Amino acid sequence: MSYNSRYRPPFLPLPGRSLLLLAAPAPMDSTSTTEEDATESTAHPTGDDEAEIDALRSRFGTGDEAAFEQIFRRLSEPVFRFVRGMVQDEALAHDLTQDTFAKLWAVRDRMETVDSLRAYVFQMARNRVYNQQRDERTRRDNRARLDEASAHASPPSPDTALDTDMLRSRLETWIDELPDRQREALTLRRRSDLSHEEIADVMGISPNTVNNHIVRAMKHLRSRLHDHRPDLLS
Repeated sequence: MSYNSRYRPPFLPLPGRSLLLLAAPAPMDSTSTTEEDATESTAHPTGDDEAEIDALRSRFGTGDEAAFEQIFRRLSEPVFRFVRGMVQDEALAHDLTQDTFAKLWAVRDRMETVDSLRAYVFQMARNRVYNQQRDERTRRDNRARLDEASAHASPPSPDTALDTDMLRSRLETWIDELPDRQREALTLRRRSDLSHEEIADVMGISPNTVNNHIVRAMKHLRSRLHDHRPDLLS
């Protein structure tokens, strides 16, 4: 099997621009949808969409560049949303998403062993997130040891009027407090719109366990919201 050694996978644009733009547009045919339709179908995949992705997987496995670019168009946005929810940093999420698809291109000859391309790509992204978080924890722990003797955090000022931005910031903080598995399940469900069964494939657990993680995560978030703004739950 031969590949075009000079081909380079498409790149995500800079943060803030549409994630569906490629370095070069993928070939269009008479059945192609508009970019707006493609965005909607990516965010809310149907059975037909999954079948199309599976067909693209077979073509991609033979080194078909156009098939890879179509896979990128369909999956880059939900993967970015998932990564963005896990790392809380847009630029870093952009880099990790790009790295995920670059790695996918590098392992294209393994596609015959892949049952669900969608789950496979999310698993790749998940591994990159956890590797980055592990490295960041190591750096943070090292900094904390250096600053331990002199660090004295001042108490937060009372929140008299939380506006939308402040509440969103607090919500991101509360999500970051969740255990890794709960945060991952919640992010895959809320940001990437995966079903419980798809999340189970990505995380390697049962759908019932996925549901338990999400229920516990939501209970924690409601508790934190009640402590800060009980009026929003009334």
